[in-house]
Amino acid sequence: MQGKRQPVADRAEIYVRSLLPEGYGQQQTATLERVADLVQRGVVGEREVQVCGHQIPASVAATQTAVGERLVTRLATFQEWARRNDCSLAPALEIRTVDDSLADARYRALRPPAVLLAEYRDGALRCVTPHHDGDAVQGVEDRLDELARGAPTTYEPQPRATPTTPSSAVESGPADTETDAADAEEPAPLPQR
Repeated sequence: MQGKRQPVADRAEIYVRSLLPEGYGQQQTATLERVADLVQRGVVGEREVQVCGHQIPASVAATQTAVGERLVTRLATFQEWARRNDCSLAPALEIRTVDDSLADARYRALRPPAVLLAEYRDGALRCVTPHHDGDAVQGVEDRLDELARGAPTTYEPQPRATPTTPSSAVESGPADTETDAADAEEPAPLPQR
């Protein structure tokens, strides 16, 4: 008796950035179609698509909607996964200082990549692409090729727990393992450019 094929990933979250230059929309559509095909073939259990603006607040405190808060919290979880696996999500996730002349204000915001893929298995975050592992950049298309071959990720999963009040979702370098309890409760300052 042959059992039902087990998916390599239970869920794939695809984040696509809006307001891109011409040509990127075709890339995003092709990626969404590939993931839909992987779902249909049973390689991925389900997919969720999230459209992001061209910039995202760099902290939960700066968000003005529940959707924005969820997105910033998710990005912080992705950064935790990267730190846990000695990877970098930069420069795919860039932080910028934005000068808003209409509001006469200056603030920090993230610029997400055109497409970001997050894979989950058994409730844990297993892989985020694009990322840089110190040797090479793994792009979304590369990871989709691996998924199509049935290749599970070899990265350390990020447990289900997600930070509820991350100071930001920007990469600040490897986590300092000698932080004290006060540092753990206080959000890390945003890096300056």
